[in-house]
Amino acid sequence: MDSDKYQHAWQAYASQTRVTIDPDALLKEVQRSQGSFRATILLRDFREVGVALVMLPIWFYMGITMSLPWTWYLTVPTLLWLIGFILIDRKRHPQKPSEPGEPLLHSVKESLTQLEHQIWLLRNVFWWYLLPFVISISAFFLHTAWKTSNSWWEALGFALFLELILAVLYTPIYYLNQYAVRTQLEPRRQELLALLASLTDETTSEVSGEYPILTSAECAEVSPRRMLFAGVCFVAILLIGVPSIIYVAYRVDQYLDQDYPKVSPFAAVRWDEAQPEVKVDGEWVRLVLLNNIPASKIVAYSQETYEDMWQKRFEEDLVELLTRMGRPPQDTVTLTVQSLTSAEVRILRDVPMTTANRRAIRDAAQARERSEQQHQALHHAVPIEEVRSNAEPLAEALESIRATYKLPAIAAFVMRGGEVVERATVGTRSTKDDTPVTSSAQWHLGSNTQAMTATLTGMLVEEGLLQWDSTLGDILSEAVPDMDAGHRDTTLTMLLHHTGGITPNINWYSAPEDRVACVAGILSSAPKRDRGSYAYSNGGYVVAGAMIEVVTGRRWEELTRKKIFEPLGMTDSGFGAPSNTNSPWGHRSSVLRKTPMDPTTRGSDNAPVLGPAGTVHVTLEDYARFLTAHMEGAQGKDGIVSAETFATLHTPRPGGKYAKGWIVVSRGWAGGQALSHSGSNTMWYATAWLAPEKNTAFFAVTNAGGDKASVAVNKAIEALISRHLQPDDAPSR
Repeated sequence: MDSDKYQHAWQAYASQTRVTIDPDALLKEVQRSQGSFRATILLRDFREVGVALVMLPIWFYMGITMSLPWTWYLTVPTLLWLIGFILIDRKRHPQKPSEPGEPLLHSVKESLTQLEHQIWLLRNVFWWYLLPFVISISAFFLHTAWKTSNSWWEALGFALFLELILAVLYTPIYYLNQYAVRTQLEPRRQELLALLASLTDETTSEVSGEYPILTSAECAEVSPRRMLFAGVCFVAILLIGVPSIIYVAYRVDQYLDQDYPKVSPFAAVRWDEAQPEVKVDGEWVRLVLLNNIPASKIVAYSQETYEDMWQKRFEEDLVELLTRMGRPPQDTVTLTVQSLTSAEVRILRDVPMTTANRRAIRDAAQARERSEQQHQALHHAVPIEEVRSNAEPLAEALESIRATYKLPAIAAFVMRGGEVVERATVGTRSTKDDTPVTSSAQWHLGSNTQAMTATLTGMLVEEGLLQWDSTLGDILSEAVPDMDAGHRDTTLTMLLHHTGGITPNINWYSAPEDRVACVAGILSSAPKRDRGSYAYSNGGYVVAGAMIEVVTGRRWEELTRKKIFEPLGMTDSGFGAPSNTNSPWGHRSSVLRKTPMDPTTRGSDNAPVLGPAGTVHVTLEDYARFLTAHMEGAQGKDGIVSAETFATLHTPRPGGKYAKGWIVVSRGWAGGQALSHSGSNTMWYATAWLAPEKNTAFFAVTNAGGDKASVAVNKAIEALISRHLQPDDAPSR
């Protein structure tokens, strides 16, 4: 066989089938393809940077609202790294557009350079994109696993489970990028290399060959359905997958964060002073014994061990509490309980300890903390052990407290014999306004308003318009025709003692602005709590305000101004957030900062309908006049009401400490009985103490809410007591 013959024949055939392309047409196609590719890369980078920017505030919000550990915030620098990497990469490797008249060879080289850089990015996507997130999220997972586990093995198992979920989320992302390189970018690169070789071939001036990718209608194969599906999957992972993982970790952290099972035999716990009332099998009963341990002994141990946190520990950490007492419970317990409506005592055996019960208690506690944050310090007792003499000026003492607890401003005064003997105001109007707060500033009282509502009620009792035992049925039947029968026998005294069973709070801003109409909605439903049992309730004072309005035909605000402010000379007092130019702004407190609230905007105070429970603002001078009235009343003197009415206002309910707008306790430094109350609308915090035997009153207030504000105000009260009581005025308890 003549091989040369066949070789010449193949060469002749090949020369006949050679494809020759118009260079100008190809240049247009290459430039079009290059522009489309640049647009795709720009869209990708814009999407990545945009998502990262959106995730930054979301990450902070989730961390703050869910109280996540510090490792959660490691993802913040990771998001910043991603944003910075993409922006710097675009700066270092600019996507240059084609210039008019640019040679085909130059366009091909530029396209090839840009394409090869994108191939490098996707092939190394693990190192610059995935690994930083893997490290930060893994640190959070490991931290959570360690905190929520009882042993190394348990922590390791939980961590591996969380890492497996992370791998399931990120592995497809890696392989999708490699798939794109293999099926789209690499074939495109090969065409560009072939075209480049054709253009640089010195043996021919023609451009030949086939370039289906470069000359196709699209720069890459993109299926709209696939893109839609991928987008839906991405959103689902972002909005469902990751938060679900975090939620699971958070819940575990809440219920397994110590070496004691988070279980309880009670579905709910509430308090009648120091006596626990518990819910078992859907029924509220008084706890007498638990495994033959007196409830009073458990409570006393919790008070001694955990001090101000004793109720919370009893409710949420019962297993730990009993274990520390040397009486660890088993999976079931025996309860001795007493009926709330009779003297009947029962023994409940084999009551299971369940996580569901404890979870319900914890959820109720969180809801209560959110809705009644302003009342956290109502039973706070100024520790005599901390009362010490202090010779520094009051302003310096307050400034030290303000700086320590990072408050915008704080004010306080001491009143003796009806005269303010010392007062000081330090700080600025807000965290964004460094205007100093002056002595003429107005301050919000929060729930200290309730003493004014009770006083106003006493005036109407003296006028014969109301009686202390007037019932809701007596006063509100016509105004509230749909009143539930469970409310009809609730008395005015019960409302003022917080024993009326009225719901503590509703969404006051969405309620009717008319107070009677608002109360009609509250009373149309059955009582939320058993009547006669103490449960702090803003709603109860709103109902009392409605009773006042019905019997007088006048608004509560109008009556308060006419019957309390004007007779006492409280000329600079009013309702709502203080708004004059001399006054500070309230602040919402979070983990990161205190946000000033413009007093002219909605949300800067409680809704107006909540007025009787907490919307009054005062100057220090004005509030001193009100405290003087109650101080003299507690000393048996007549004033804006009779001494007899003052005595009624200051007398607690039987077996309790809460009177009508005042908490009544015995304190050594007060020489006996003391009256106290704290108030907050979550943006201010105020506390007043009266020591009638010493003819002395103390008051402190700050324009911020939250736990730090509560502690700071009580520190200020302690400082005031230390400055104005002699050593023999403060015997040890």
